[in-house]
Amino acid sequence: MFPVEERLRDISSALARNRNVVLTAPPGSGKTTCVAPALLDEPWLGGRKIVMLEPRRLAAMSCARYMASRLGEDAGGTIGYQVRLERRIGPRTRLEILTEGLLAQRLLSDPELSGVGLVVFDEFHERSLSCDLGFALVIEARRAFRNDLRLLVMSATLDAGEVAAHLGDADVVNASGRMFPVDTRYLGDVSVPAAVSRALKETEGDVLCFLPGEGEIRRAAEGIGEPAGCEVLPLYGSLPKEQQGRVFERSRNRKIILSTSIAETSVTIPGITCVVDCGLMRTSRFSPVTGMSGRVTLPLSMDRAEQRRGRAGRVAPGVCYRLWREGENMHRLQRMPPEMLDADLCSLVLSSVAWGAPRRDDLPWLTPQPVSAWNQAVSLLRLLGALDDAGRLTEKGGRMASMAMHPRLASMMLDAGGGDAAMLAAILEEGVRFDEADIRKALDEIRETPSRPASKRIMRLASRFASRGGTARRRMSEGAMLALAYPDRIARNRGNGTFRMVSGRGAFIDQSDPLSKAPYAVCCELDDRPGDARVFLACPIDESEIEEMFGGQMAEEESCAWDRRSDSVKAVVARRLGHMTLGERPLSSCDPGKVAECMMEGIRTKGVDSLPCWTEEAVAMRERMRFMHSLFPGKWPDPDDKAVASAMEGFIAGISKWRDLDRVDLRRVLDFVLSQAGLSSRELDRLAPTHVAMPSGARRRVRYGGAEPTVEVRLQECFGMAATPRIVDGTVPVVMTLLSPANRPIQITKDLAGFWKEGYGLVRKEMRGRYPRHRWPENPV
Repeated sequence: MFPVEERLRDISSALARNRNVVLTAPPGSGKTTCVAPALLDEPWLGGRKIVMLEPRRLAAMSCARYMASRLGEDAGGTIGYQVRLERRIGPRTRLEILTEGLLAQRLLSDPELSGVGLVVFDEFHERSLSCDLGFALVIEARRAFRNDLRLLVMSATLDAGEVAAHLGDADVVNASGRMFPVDTRYLGDVSVPAAVSRALKETEGDVLCFLPGEGEIRRAAEGIGEPAGCEVLPLYGSLPKEQQGRVFERSRNRKIILSTSIAETSVTIPGITCVVDCGLMRTSRFSPVTGMSGRVTLPLSMDRAEQRRGRAGRVAPGVCYRLWREGENMHRLQRMPPEMLDADLCSLVLSSVAWGAPRRDDLPWLTPQPVSAWNQAVSLLRLLGALDDAGRLTEKGGRMASMAMHPRLASMMLDAGGGDAAMLAAILEEGVRFDEADIRKALDEIRETPSRPASKRIMRLASRFASRGGTARRRMSEGAMLALAYPDRIARNRGNGTFRMVSGRGAFIDQSDPLSKAPYAVCCELDDRPGDARVFLACPIDESEIEEMFGGQMAEEESCAWDRRSDSVKAVVARRLGHMTLGERPLSSCDPGKVAECMMEGIRTKGVDSLPCWTEEAVAMRERMRFMHSLFPGKWPDPDDKAVASAMEGFIAGISKWRDLDRVDLRRVLDFVLSQAGLSSRELDRLAPTHVAMPSGARRRVRYGGAEPTVEVRLQECFGMAATPRIVDGTVPVVMTLLSPANRPIQITKDLAGFWKEGYGLVRKEMRGRYPRHRWPENPV
């Protein structure tokens, strides 16, 4: 006898009083397999059916078969099940076990749930999007159509009070468990193969390992190898049913089962006494900003960790090896938040509107959706033609809502129809990854290998989709078909395998992939990384097809902007679909002020120092202005990049190309900077002259680029000069670099008079010996 059977009278009594029930019972208590069958003959049910919901296909099928076997029947008799692509429900079936996603479809076609007396939500704590949608619709159906329709919510880790309060008319029933003690051991950062090796040595019985995904399962299997007396079995959702079944079969060997979260709940695998938990889970996250979902790997929440741990104590005392440190528990989420908060709401919103609840608060949601995600879904449904501008359901939207697929794919099936569209929809619905991004290669691979399990599954799903599709109005390419599903993800190649989508989002295809060279592509499956998203599946599409399909939505937009590639102002008329440009033609005329504004953007982008109009004189003038600013910062302006760029605005009329800026006289630009401060180049020349005169009659340039003004001059040209030249009204001496007849420095000084007295004698002696033909007077002054 299972522990939960002791509370069946309380459960049935509450339901008999037309009360809903929230049942909490730990793993192994029998709630999944015992409660619903025991209620089938209750008088209050009146011979009607029970519909029980499971979050996963494997759980729905396995528990239906187990419950049927307890009655001595096969599934499809008194107890049956329905999951995607498989139905075992007959005319005698009283207990139907469904995956959660099927309930909303059933309610939309039959809001009263005719012939159903009880709806059971099992493992409610997982709070998938389909679960929350079905829960809200059943509550509304009970209020509006069927006050005799009962709800039973069951879970091992559930806030029963919150759910009961939301229902308003529910009793809470708590059942004890029959779980054996489980010893929890924390191994820290240890690999799964190493942990399995240790588990095989320290424990007996079969080992269940939890990993986040199929790829990790394959890598772990390679690392574990084939231990003596053991068999390694994978377990994940897309695994063929026959291979999944091997997990539940008795074996003479010890089983090492490598599973995703599919084995966390509902399913009892015989022989398991040890769990190895990697502490990670994989889930989908939706971003309303980008409009895309991405699969992310996250630390496991503690309620899910306890569910996994409980797998080790269902049949005997067990051990759970956790591959993290015990201290990390305090940093993990205690409960996994509902999928509602991080999911693509497109299907949910369509179902809600089809039910007659177009506003976000029209249904009794246990957890309200984020406003941004709801609005994003409404926008996409309008783009797909499912909703009109007022948010009402269109005829097409009604047909889409009745199709058990994402609204994007439903839109494609209705508008394209045909076998190819169904195959494309099946590939995308299954989420299978392929070596190349081009989805046409995936189509070829499936058709060439029809006997492979993945190919069989996709072809079966495609056959089902094809029966619900519309009739193609014309023959369409694969790219055109996919554009009907992903009009916001049509993208133009920007070069180097990067694309700009209609939505404005950037994307990239690895340059080693042939599809990276396609001029246009429809991006079907992407991640949601920062920056450009990585494309996993896409299909090329011709520009002519885009024009034909979306020509009425395109807009011509005049633009004048700085073009970095051509280093010029580009004035064009662009033909745009959303944020994607298809083509452009030169703009015959453009506002001169706008051209000048864009030219200034180019100057700021490339930098003032890169201007082609810098001459030696202009550079020297800027250095002299900087020198005067360093002496008198309050009076003399700083000719920095900002000041020069600002002054340039008045000197670039009629110029639209960078190379034509060489016509600008930067000395006039700098003079304008001076004039803004009430100064002039004449005042600059007086205080900071470009040259100083020598007694020889020569004029030597003064350099202002360093810390002090300097001049280079041959020593002999200074004969007759008694003192160092001074500038700025005689307040600043010029540093003199005195050169030999061979123009080599022999002395640097800003005290020429002192040099004549102290150093010249020695220099003269050396120079006379080295340069005897030159005059070296005894008295240089």
